[in-house]
Amino acid sequence: MKKIYAFIKSARFAEISILLGFPMIGLFFAFESLPQLLSVRVPLFAAATFLLSTAVYAFNGLAGIGEDKENARLSDLKSRKSTFTATVAVSLSFSLLFFFLIKSGLAVSAVVSFLLWCIYSFPQKGFKYRPVLGTLIHFVAQIIHFLMGYTVIKPIDGAGIAASVYFAILFSAGHINHELIDREADEKTGIMTGAVYFGAKMWEKVSFSMFLAATIYILIASLAVSGMIFHTFPFVAAGLVHTLYKLPSFKKAPEQSKFLAERSFYRVLYFVAGTFFILTKIFK
Repeated sequence: MKKIYAFIKSARFAEISILLGFPMIGLFFAFESLPQLLSVRVPLFAAATFLLSTAVYAFNGLAGIGEDKENARLSDLKSRKSTFTATVAVSLSFSLLFFFLIKSGLAVSAVVSFLLWCIYSFPQKGFKYRPVLGTLIHFVAQIIHFLMGYTVIKPIDGAGIAASVYFAILFSAGHINHELIDREADEKTGIMTGAVYFGAKMWEKVSFSMFLAATIYILIASLAVSGMIFHTFPFVAAGLVHTLYKLPSFKKAPEQSKFLAERSFYRVLYFVAGTFFILTKIFK
């Protein structure tokens, strides 16, 4: 049982499930009537996205096996090389098949997304090893993920692109916090993330600034689109709550436990916000 738990933890299935939420939110942003949710495309898209995320994280684990042994949070990845190789091949194949069955363009987007994450994770040369570039990959990839969900329901339009930018900023801010969590382990293995290069205090301020910028952005974008402020209010409220939570914590030392606690807090917070958003869309 312990081995199973260790594998699930190191394979990061919890993070895969969270990553699934962004494309699904894109789908709900586009949806306008309940029958659209009853289409077989919706569960097929959810399965395809989960498999794509599984392939991405498996490749990330495979690429970082040598370094992750220094990271207590990911040390269970060692000796999993063959497992993760098989996971990449099987998950990616079925993911592309499912996407193609929904819409051929989704399969193309999935390939682009996977290649971006390969550029991020590629051993020793990937953007993961460079300050800022890793965050840039997260920003661009998240726009793609959101719009993939959006196009399951309707074609890309200005509203969809505007909404995708909000979630891309939010996702990037979370990635910066993630770099802060792994800063000490990355520094030991020579991974030059933004947290290592700029220092924990500076990178913490950047993360906070991006979370705040995301809140301001979605508020302004919602005011500019008639009727959207009601639906996006949960995200505005979540941003304000996160800000109130974060400000007092600047007095604490920039330690891993602090950033882990913040990650747990905002994951729950934005999950609740997303749930309320979906309910307002369904019962509008």
